[in-house]
Amino acid sequence: MKLILALAAGLFVTGCYNDFNNPAAAKVYTDQDFTENGAKIISIKELKQYFYNKWGNSDNGLGRRVEISDNVVIKGKVISSDAEGNVYKSLYIYDGEQGIELRLGNDNYLEYPLGQIVYVKAQGLSLASYRYMLSLGGAPAVEPDGTFPNDNPSEHDYSASGNSNITLTEMIQQYVYKGEREEITDADIVVVNKDNYKTVLNDNLLGCLVRFEGLRSCYTTIDSNIYPSYLESIDGVYTTKFFQDEGLPITWAYNYDNKKYYGSSLFTFVDTPTSLESGSYVVRVSGYARFALRPVPANDAMANITAIYTKYSSRTGGFITYQLLVSSYKDIEEL
Repeated sequence: MKLILALAAGLFVTGCYNDFNNPAAAKVYTDQDFTENGAKIISIKELKQYFYNKWGNSDNGLGRRVEISDNVVIKGKVISSDAEGNVYKSLYIYDGEQGIELRLGNDNYLEYPLGQIVYVKAQGLSLASYRYMLSLGGAPAVEPDGTFPNDNPSEHDYSASGNSNITLTEMIQQYVYKGEREEITDADIVVVNKDNYKTVLNDNLLGCLVRFEGLRSCYTTIDSNIYPSYLESIDGVYTTKFFQDEGLPITWAYNYDNKKYYGSSLFTFVDTPTSLESGSYVVRVSGYARFALRPVPANDAMANITAIYTKYSSRTGGFITYQLLVSSYKDIEEL
């Protein structure tokens, strides 16, 4: 299988320097560095279980968080890149079974390029659910509704993220450590097609890198949502706009006159999609993405798309859609 992921260019090597002319090599961390100090290396699946044990995996968990108090470490390979501007303040890692989002700052690709092995000290971080997607980050600036001792579910803020981004370099270095530099291989990518997506795809693969082979571009309306379209934001008011109605070429996102809006396109394995429950996926692209103004494949055109598999819902947990987060334009292969 041809690997089409674009490896991020540029790697800034950091570390301790003995002197200006003879810098010491950056330390490459191994399992032993953590286990010798009493930490336990666990799988991403085991980490997620901390959250599910308290809140479950239904809409009751939306906006909730769990602070990790145990001395545990997760280890994974970087499978996302923010080099082209479509991934924002996030780093997705995969341990061979499951993946998870780390909420960090910008330009993660410089320090943590595709294929980089990273260790994450989870103790002191918050595991939280935003619209069903779990992420690991800092404590929220404001505690979400529903997490106070006198928890009242009727007052719960389902739209809250439950945690925050870790943006300061010195703080990131307290939690994230670099291991070996590897490459993305076929073993890191789950492959689905029209024949197997019903049996292969499940929510255990959220946050993982998936290659969708033989998707069909679909210009249609589902549940009053138009595809392809973009979401205009003016003074906090969001309005869905259809490119053709605005006299614009159909592109992945909107980026005109210094205004940048998310675009949404629909790709499907289903002959006539009437819902987004199974077999149909929204590719959501930021107006800041370098490929925002590239044309979307024509209606009924076929494509292979390699992307982070994600889930999104309304603020109350309904109207679930599965979305594909593309790191690079080269991960969209029109057939």
